Amino acid sequence: MDKIEKFFHKLSKKEQEAMLLLLQQISKDYTEIPGLLKLQGHNHLYRIRMGNYRIIFKITGNNKEIIRISKRNEKTYKNL
Repeated sequence: MDKIEKFFHKLSKKEQEAMLLLLQQISKDYTEIPGLLKLQGHNHLYRIRMGNYRIIFKITGNNKEIIRISKRNEKTYKNL
């Protein structure tokens, strides 16, 4: 099990459902998600806010890869 899966399983059921909806929308059409921002200093990295949580993902061509899902703190954007 990787870090993303471990973090996901620690969330409450309500948070898991909301996170799944966002992840599905990322795979379909990420441009329609409110709060989407391109990360400064990174060509293909984007982030979405979900309360105190951040979903960071990479887009290259038609591929979308979830890089990190974490609670927002000083380490959220380090080592991307």
